[in-house]
Amino acid sequence: MMAWMVAAVNLVLLAATGFGAPAPVAIGPWELVLAGGLLCAIVLLALGIASGRARILAREQHAALLLLPAFGLPVIVSVGVAMLRDIPLDAAARSVLPYAAFLPVALLGLLSGPRSDLRVVTGPLLVAGVGQAGYLIGLFLLRVPDPTDVRSVWIARITLLDPRTTLPLLLAAAILPMAAVAAARRRWVRLSWALPVALAVGAALSTQTRSQLVAVLFGAGLFAASNAIWQARRRANWRTGLLRGAVAGLLGLAAATAVLYAIPHTRALVQAIILRSQTSVDTGRIADEWVPAVNATLDEGVPGLLGGIGAGQSFITAGGEERTYVHNVLLYGFVYFGLPGLCLMLSGYLILLIGLWRLGDQTGDRRYLALGAMVGGLFIYAQFFAVHKLFSYNLMLMLAAQAVLQARSGRRER
Repeated sequence: MMAWMVAAVNLVLLAATGFGAPAPVAIGPWELVLAGGLLCAIVLLALGIASGRARILAREQHAALLLLPAFGLPVIVSVGVAMLRDIPLDAAARSVLPYAAFLPVALLGLLSGPRSDLRVVTGPLLVAGVGQAGYLIGLFLLRVPDPTDVRSVWIARITLLDPRTTLPLLLAAAILPMAAVAAARRRWVRLSWALPVALAVGAALSTQTRSQLVAVLFGAGLFAASNAIWQARRRANWRTGLLRGAVAGLLGLAAATAVLYAIPHTRALVQAIILRSQTSVDTGRIADEWVPAVNATLDEGVPGLLGGIGAGQSFITAGGEERTYVHNVLLYGFVYFGLPGLCLMLSGYLILLIGLWRLGDQTGDRRYLALGAMVGGLFIYAQFFAVHKLFSYNLMLMLAAQAVLQARSGRRER
């Protein structure tokens, strides 16, 4: 019963981050739903602690708990720096809220009981990912005048219609089903699980957001590599197993490329992305945003290097615009958290990836490998886009952490 309640909270939170404004400036219906979901998560956690259900029973859980200070301490320091520099508290709070709000959600993994079910994490993620992918495909087909014409697709970008098109939820639909595809023995099962992957790839193409596509490709490649290594470790001749995995990945990529070019709609999308890359390889962020952001930190001297410039503090871009975010999670961590905070944040990602790999390796459950690949895709996406400032991004990270905290001793190999 508790597992179903956790799954319901996860789904409500994902729905709220998907339907609500990506960067809320006011409290609306979906923001209230999000607040209600977070309250339910905190209540469930409190009840679990009071009843003794929230227990640490495995070595992996001890390591996973380090995620909370790794992701949380930089936020606390950033708010402290903001207060010392007289930055308005509401501005500082808005800046750090996406990074701190979902930390309790990770701890819900401790409530899953001795028969923990990974579906309480992967199920809601898949539903949210497929939902966003379907919405993007529908938006593309209905709003682009001629979906098969390259220039029409290039000019009528759906990202100009709705900011929700850049949410990272579709990464779940693009990567998580790969675990079932790799594990399935029957062809029809593989094909059925390949459908959400194809839908998500088509949705990513429809946005023409290159960083989103790179994230999808990186996540898929990371899962293929992880799965090949995992299989090779279980073979007597691991080199042969690794080679077979690499060949299978290359054949799959070739088949996917052939399908994309065979369908007029996807062929137009691919050609539009190539055309856009030829005309605008550099978005101008390096000179306009990244360099001024780093200089704002360096100008503060040693205090800036140690604690950043403070949550909510703006810097001036080369174009004269005030901005409180950076389209790169590493630079954002350096600018707003300082070098120690950046190192802590990176250690959080590393702990999460190692924990997911260890669980996948120990249990034989490829879903852990797929979750790790999803985290890798999120991280790559955040190197080129300010997606790390979104509620959905941070919620997906904490749901992956929730999966690690579900770990129990004696899990059976699947």
